Amino acid sequence: MPSPSDYRSQLLNNVALGYGLMSFTWRAEPIAPEAASKTFKKVLEFTGDKKALFNVGEFYGEPLSNYKLLQSYFDKYPEDREKVIISAKGAVDLQTLSPAGDAKSVSASIENTLKVFNGYVDIYEPARLDLELIKKTGESVFPRETFDTIVEYVKKGKIGGISLSEVTAEQIRAIHKEYGEYLVCVEVELSMFSAEILSNGIVDTCNELGLPIVAYSPLGRGLLTGALAKSSDIPAGDFRIQLKRFQDDAFAHNKSLVEFLENEIIAKRSDNVTLPQVAIGWIRAISKNYPNTKIIPIPSGTTVDKVTSNYSFIELSDEELAKIDKFLQSFKTVGGRYEMIR
Repeated sequence: MPSPSDYRSQLLNNVALGYGLMSFTWRAEPIAPEAASKTFKKVLEFTGDKKALFNVGEFYGEPLSNYKLLQSYFDKYPEDREKVIISAKGAVDLQTLSPAGDAKSVSASIENTLKVFNGYVDIYEPARLDLELIKKTGESVFPRETFDTIVEYVKKGKIGGISLSEVTAEQIRAIHKEYGEYLVCVEVELSMFSAEILSNGIVDTCNELGLPIVAYSPLGRGLLTGALAKSSDIPAGDFRIQLKRFQDDAFAHNKSLVEFLENEIIAKRSDNVTLPQVAIGWIRAISKNYPNTKIIPIPSGTTVDKVTSNYSFIELSDEELAKIDKFLQSFKTVGGRYEMIR
């Protein structure tokens, strides 16, 4: 089995794209396996002779449904398994969705993962650090119990390596100091609407330590897809309805970024680029500024048309990037990443 350093090297050098699968099952009506298979197959057409990183979650919808959907694809197309690095997110209470980082809970989560993925998963990722466990143990930065448990599975050859998720620069450094040989990557949010990691030390820390960054929600939770013209376009039951960022006044303000991109970038190009292409192109351009890491955006997209747009990568010119950066310097997103309405 590949070692954590092998996976880290593959993410840095041999992964063509990342793909988030949450939206397939965390919805009122999950995407049917047959339709999902067509979309997965299309994603892999864009990898060429490289690999794709598929990001899945134990709690994305009905417990394990996200895992089972992906495994059903590999059951149908076993030859495609070697084209994919699976990063599986768990270690949460499936009833409350709160972090569950104690040894018993982490072991149960990993065992559930292994049952679906035939006894092995490339990367396992605690969805959030269990802060309550930190309080109980008196540890100041992270719960060692969580990582000691995962490491045992790595040593047994059942997990290839560990990813961190939603961590601070301080936590990354502390965990890397003790478990660096097992770390593969760090998953955090990054988009033009949520660019905090560029200034809070996370990207700099990952670049210093040589850890790849998996950037989730690169399309701003849908704001950078062009699919949302107004707040009421969000489907009933969608969790975004509860986010301040998507309420009427906040939405109207936030949409000014979209309008800027449409008017000042897209309209002035002659190649019919889409909003998602510009958003992902911006992240890919940023990655070039950090030679020791690689930022891998993981857009979702549940249809062939959406993934075709997302993975038809474009290059933004230096002039376009400068224009975007200048706008972002004076633009402030209304509504925090998880700021709910009261």
